[in-house]
Parts: sequence; structure tokens; C-alpha cells
Amino acid sequence: MIFNQLVWKMAKGNRGKYLFYYLCNSFAVLFFFMYSTIYFNEAIEEVKVVEGIRDILTIPGVGLVLFTVFFITYAHRIFTRRRKKEFGLLMTLGMSKRDIARLLLLENALIATASIVTGIVSGMVFSRLIFLLFIKVTGLGDIPFNLSLEMFIYSIGAYLGIFLISVLITLYLTLTKTVSQTMKSDRVADAIKHRSPAFGLLGVIMVIGSAVLLYSTFSNPSMAGDASAYLLMSTLGILMGLYVALSQGMSFFMKLARKHKPYYYSELLPLSSLEYKFKQLTAIMLLVTIMSMVTIFYSTTILIINSMGEQQVMDDNPNDLTFIETETKNNISSEELYSIVDKAENPLIEHESVKLFAYYESDPYWEEAYYEYVFIGLSDFNRIAGREENLNSKEYIYLINDIPKYALPDSTYEHGLSFNGAGRKLEYTLKETIIDQIINRTRIVPTSILVISDEEFVEINNALTGDKMKVHILNFQDWKASEIVINELKNRLEQYNNTTPPYQSDRLSYSEEEEEYFLQPTSKVINYNYIKNSSRIMFFVTTFISILFFFGSFILLYLNIFSNTEEEKAKYKKLFKIGITKREIKKLVSKEMSVLFFFAPLLGCSLAFVYIISFAQDVGGILENPQFLVHFARFSGVYLLIQTGYYFYSRKKMIRELEN
Repeated sequence: MIFNQLVWKMAKGNRGKYLFYYLCNSFAVLFFFMYSTIYFNEAIEEVKVVEGIRDILTIPGVGLVLFTVFFITYAHRIFTRRRKKEFGLLMTLGMSKRDIARLLLLENALIATASIVTGIVSGMVFSRLIFLLFIKVTGLGDIPFNLSLEMFIYSIGAYLGIFLISVLITLYLTLTKTVSQTMKSDRVADAIKHRSPAFGLLGVIMVIGSAVLLYSTFSNPSMAGDASAYLLMSTLGILMGLYVALSQGMSFFMKLARKHKPYYYSELLPLSSLEYKFKQLTAIMLLVTIMSMVTIFYSTTILIINSMGEQQVMDDNPNDLTFIETETKNNISSEELYSIVDKAENPLIEHESVKLFAYYESDPYWEEAYYEYVFIGLSDFNRIAGREENLNSKEYIYLINDIPKYALPDSTYEHGLSFNGAGRKLEYTLKETIIDQIINRTRIVPTSILVISDEEFVEINNALTGDKMKVHILNFQDWKASEIVINELKNRLEQYNNTTPPYQSDRLSYSEEEEEYFLQPTSKVINYNYIKNSSRIMFFVTTFISILFFFGSFILLYLNIFSNTEEEKAKYKKLFKIGITKREIKKLVSKEMSVLFFFAPLLGCSLAFVYIISFAQDVGGILENPQFLVHFARFSGVYLLIQTGYYFYSRKKMIRELEN
């Protein structure tokens, strides 16, 4: 028998294993390619409303790669683990390790080639459908679907890199063992690992303690300064605790069960079987827990961001539209401005303009550092803030132009002001600090603004050298319907600015792109559309990755459970001989599979809930934001409902396999 004939006969004899392994690899290539058609589409990057889409799509792409690394590696390990006795037999019959390596390389090369072909072909078919769905869901307009060389290179390259690492690991593990070790590999793999109830309890304590730390990080103001460090610590603690708990938690539960003899002896068989399977499936259970947690948490978060987008825009933008006017930039006449923005279908209901003066004072100790002071006259402040404040000539109000609940304390401007200009000294004392966002913040309109009397505002403009500007504030009858006129205004301002000299600041320097950016109008509707489209994109991509994670986790569980059907049949035949009935066997199988299919997703849902209620503390807590619970219940319910369908399908198939 020649070598190629041997390969063919082995493939025919193990066609079920080969087919499933081949489908797993095709599945990986398919999803790589489908994702790349979105990530590398050139037209998407040119759509202005989704500026920054590459950043939005990068994180899910990294998640896809990390998942596929584990998915292919684990599928490959299960595929080869049950064939080690074949390799041992072949070596016993005289085949050298070099021949075994050649055999492994040849069959894996054939599987990889077939997987790439079918994965790419099926990807070209389904990616068109996914892309059209992506465009429809995100509302990005008429964007053409196209294929590029980058898509093929990324998909094939990423898959081959992961696949080759898996094959090399298998070659190393196979060729470094003796014939006797290879022949006994299945018995060695079935050995029960070390039991440690104490470590199981420690893992549970680590998970609970880390979850409490996570919640405390966002609910305790004293921990806010080190929130990032505490978040990292709690997340690492949860992950490490999960691994220990999943590996040794059943041993701890078994120890507790032994203290209740009636329950322990009535459930001895399923408890012992589950203890073994949890130890063997620790990595799978950990991965499924993390994937379900990430899927539910991110999907819920994206829905929350989308639902809170309008309120966020209202908070961040007190004015419907603002733009900066300088001596040479954005300096169009009032008649032209009104002809653009004041339309009958959506009339302009308010137009205010306020003067600002920015003064920059060099730091005496650092050459490149400086202090920035932005002044506004009292009458302008009272008019746009709806106040009736009074100041004498030597007083000022420190205005923190921010939302009160998010404003950070700043003592920079609270100890008086002193300037030297025009041969005399200008000194002012603080009257009060006001926290109120009255103007849309931009690079020119900062958070810190100093309010002085109108007379002193004129004096400072004459005595100091700085940047003089005017801020136009416009409000419409319906800000959501103002996008067209704002885009028209933006285009008109760009046309005007192209005919004038570059903007010259007293202190700051801007590139052409930066100048264009800070001179653009800022508005509620543009920010609202950006948040809405970004959340739609994130929701779609998160859903895409979630579907991948869900099916991938199911396939991994399915593959692991059904790869041991021969051993399971032998075990249940022995149990049948000692008096266990078929009904009891079915009940035992149902108990085991229900725990394996639902324990990790339920644990993942619980951890996702901890993260959601923790992050909700930043916006008033879960009780003030019941929509958090609604979105969480919706996603976790759908996730568990689909998992239930897979459970019933797998249980029915397993019982049918055992009865044959």
C-alpha cells in the first residue's frame, strides 16, 4: 500500500471526524472573510458621517482573531487526540516519526486548502447579504459592495497563521512521545486531575470579591481617581477566579454534598460525572463564560448608548448651533447667514452673538507651557445664561462651562487674577464660581471662562494682546430637522474661508486640517447623528461577533461532547449491566448536558449584570435607569432561549447515539 493510499483509507475510515474538522475550519475562514468585507470596504471610509469607523471596527476584529485562535486550536486538538492510537499502531507496524509527520502535514494541507476554497466561496455569497444588512441597519446610504485583494489576504493569512501554529504544536506533542505513550494516550487523558476543594472555594471567593471590588469602584467616589487600576484588578481577579472555580469548584461542591448523605448518595453518579467533565472542559467552560459575558454586556451597552444618545447630545450641547467668527474667518454678513439658516419649514427662533477674548500668559518655569484665560463681558453672560449677576470693576466670576454633575473641581482661577499690560497692572478678585454650561464647548470655547464687567472687558482688550473672536449662537424650532441648513452653512463658510488668509493666533498654531476643524460649526444634530450612526455600527458589528461567539461556543461544546460518544456508550453499557435502566440513563444524560449547556451562559449573564450595574453608577445608578435592566433582560433572554433550543437538539441526538 503506497503512502497516498494510506492517507485516503484513513480519511475514509474517519470521515466523520474529518468532515467535522473540515467544517470547523471552513467556518473560521467564512467569518474572517465576511468581517473583512466590512472592515476593508473603501467606500465606508469615505462616508463622512461614519468618520472613525476603522477604530470602531478594530476591537471586534481583535476579538474575532483571539476567538479563532482558541477555536481552531481546540478543534484541531480534539481531532488529533482521538487518532493518537492510530499513530501508535502505525509506528508499531514500522512507520517512522518522519512518516507520521508527513502524514499529518499532508492531510492537514488538504483540509486547509479545501477549507480556504469553500470558506472563501461561501463567504463571497453570504458577505453580500451581510453587507447589505449592515448598510440597512446603520443607515449609511447607498454604499457599493466590492471585493479587494486585502480582503482575501487578510482572511487567508489570518487563518493560515493560526492553523499552522496548531499543526506545529500537534507535531511536537506527537513526535516527542514514545510508541507506548501514544498507544495509551486516551487512557492518560481520561485520568482524573487533582481534586482540591480548598482551591475551588478560593476561586469562588476571588470571583465574588472581584465583583464587589468592581461595583465599589464605580459606586464609591473615593475610588474614582484610580478607577482604571481598580477596573483592571477586578477584571483580572474575575478571570483568574473563574478558571480556578471552574476547575475545582465541583470538588468543593462534592465536599459539601458529602455532608448531606441522602442527597449525596442519590446524586452520586451525576455529581461524579460532572466533576470529571468540569475538570476536562475547564478551558471550554471558561471561554463560553467569557464569550457570553462579553456578548451580553457589549450588546446591552450599545443599546443603552443608543437610547441615551439624545439626552447626551442635549447635555453636551446647550445650543442648537454655534460657530466662531474671527476677523478673517467665518466672517459672513447677517443677511447671508439668515438666508441660509432661517427657513420657513424650520425657522430660526434665536440668534445671539457674544464676544470672547483669549489671553495667553507664558509659564515662568517651562518654556513651552502657558496659561490660558478666556474672558466674556458681564452683559453677554447674563443675556445668554438668563441671569442677573452684578460685578464691580475689580471682580470676576469663574464660570465652569460644563454640566454640574460631571464638572471637575479646578482651583486654577480661584485665587485672583493679575496681569501687566499697557503700562499698568490689572488685578481682579473672585466673587463666585458658577457651574453651568451655556455655550457649546470647542477648542476655542473651553470649559473655564472668566466673566468680568463690560468696562473691564473693553480695558483688557485694549491693554493685553490676545485672540479676539465672536461666538454665534443659533437655536431652531426643531433642531433635529436642521441638518440640511447646517451642512449648507458649513459649505458656505468653507468657501468664504478659502478666499481669506490663514487664521493667526497670538499664541497657538494650527495646521490646515486643525484650522478647518475648529472653524466648523458645532451642533446638536451633527453630534446626534454621529452618536446614532456609531452606535448602529457598533450594534451591528457586536451582533455579528456575538453570533460568531454563540455558534462557536456551541460548536466547541458539541464537538467535545460528541467526540467521546464511543466512551460514553461503553460507560452506559456497563451501568446498564449493573441495573441502571434506560429511563435513568436518559435522566442522567439530561442532567449532565443541562449543566454543561447552561452553567457557563448563566454565569456569563451574571457577570455581565455585575458590569452593567457597576457602570450604571456613573449615570445615577440602576434604579434611576431602569432601561439598563430592560436591555439586559432582552439580550440575556434571547441568548438563553437560543441556548435552550440547542440543548434540546443536542440532548435528543446524544440519547439517540447512546441507544444505537
